[in-house]
Amino acid sequence: MTANRVADAHVDVLWRMLGDGAAFHGDSELRASYCRLRRGGVCTQVFALYVPPHRQSGTQLEQVLTCVDLFYREVVRAGQVAPVRSREELRQARERGELAALLSLEGGGCLRGQTALLRVLYDLGVRGVGLTWNDANELADGCREPRGAGLTEAGRQVVREMNRLGMWLDLAHLSDAGMSDVLALMDGPVMASHANARAVHPHPRNLPDEVIRALIRRRGWIGLVFEASFVAPLERASSEDVFRHLDHILDLGGEDCVGFGSDFDGASHPLPGLADAADYAPFAEQVVNRYGRDLGEKILWKNFDRFLTEALPNR
Repeated sequence: MTANRVADAHVDVLWRMLGDGAAFHGDSELRASYCRLRRGGVCTQVFALYVPPHRQSGTQLEQVLTCVDLFYREVVRAGQVAPVRSREELRQARERGELAALLSLEGGGCLRGQTALLRVLYDLGVRGVGLTWNDANELADGCREPRGAGLTEAGRQVVREMNRLGMWLDLAHLSDAGMSDVLALMDGPVMASHANARAVHPHPRNLPDEVIRALIRRRGWIGLVFEASFVAPLERASSEDVFRHLDHILDLGGEDCVGFGSDFDGASHPLPGLADAADYAPFAEQVVNRYGRDLGEKILWKNFDRFLTEALPNR
């Protein structure tokens, strides 16, 4: 473990394991393998449950459940990786020095608009949900859906049930109208696991300032993403550009609400200097040197720990 701890809110490791047969432990080509996460100082990792949204909803559900099984059978390991479903389990993982591992659903197409399936996933340990990927589904429009609509009635029912269960809602990939609908409807925890600032780089996957301000007001959380096309013009994007997004969110008052959601193993264009989890170690040093120890640690992991402590059930 390096000197600086890091929390990361989004990797697509399970999708790579399902599709490529990649191993998480041992000799692994994964960008966020266990060894690379530890070399990078990662103490908290959210594992996304993603399947391509163009597949039939029944196939999506089957593959999501298979990824849940992969998580418990091939990622979780006593003494190394602890499944975290509650504040108490987070505390225990910290006490034992294990990687705290959480599950979040990326794209709600597998739910078929049914709150019963949401409850099943909750019982299996899923603690966060992003309603869409880039396109539309039964719940909402994604950020690439041309009509740009918000939540459907089924989406509203799912959001209400998430509220009741205490799950966090992930704004990443939602349309602007969908984000507005969620912020108006959702009383519970809201975050954006892997998104940058649209004012810095005008990509539709990035967040407008009004959404960033709303997340700050309600003690949500924003994870800056290392997909190069979301950071800067692709031909010149570098890890230094991440600081432009970070500085912008800090200028908006986000000192307590910002961190990182890398998208390792899911990014189409890896960012030079932040291409895999081991790169967090030198990057974390830059963060501390640039912002000082106290603010640097908040950005690197304490802000996300605060969010999880408020979002997760006690036990």
